[in-house]
Amino acid sequence: MHTNNGNSVKRKEKILEAALLCFNEKGYHKTSIDNIALNGKISKGGIYYHFKSKDDLFLKLFNFRLNRYTEQLKAYIQEESDPLKRIRILIQKWGLILKENEDFFKFCMEFSSMGARENEIRKEMTSFYRSSVEIFRQIIEDGISIGEFENTDAEGIARVIYFLSQGVFSTYFAADCDFDLIEQHTFNMETLLKSITKSTDV
Repeated sequence: MHTNNGNSVKRKEKILEAALLCFNEKGYHKTSIDNIALNGKISKGGIYYHFKSKDDLFLKLFNFRLNRYTEQLKAYIQEESDPLKRIRILIQKWGLILKENEDFFKFCMEFSSMGARENEIRKEMTSFYRSSVEIFRQIIEDGISIGEFENTDAEGIARVIYFLSQGVFSTYFAADCDFDLIEQHTFNMETLLKSITKSTDV
């Protein structure tokens, strides 16, 4: 029973990876289930066993990979109690994950752009936005409460972190850039942290 479940999970992940390649190469609208089946060397029936439609596959791909990375980031900071160190860990690890998984984050560009037209995608992007801001808001509030950060608008700063991250990420994948992604992301975040951290030793 466990073996069958394990094989089913592997097949599902294989389909998701094949879909990722196709969506990145052709875009959502020009990708068909036939393309994904051919790329993943799996039958169309096998795809429809796991996913109801191309729309369903598109959404599940986003959620599957995003949840994986979110859990990784949470694991990195769960043993650290200092708010400033927690944010720095998130900055460092987010950059590394982004660099190591450029294929998925390239996919996210198209996924997020479709949120302007597709309600289901808009809901997913709204959920991602709110959960991301909430993570940083809580850390900043913790830092304010112990006197590590200035008494500032925690939610506003959390939004700035999100917007800065999204901005450097979208520019990196949409244009020919003259910067290193991780270096620029780190510079952006460190500049922001200096503006809210009370200690001069930052």
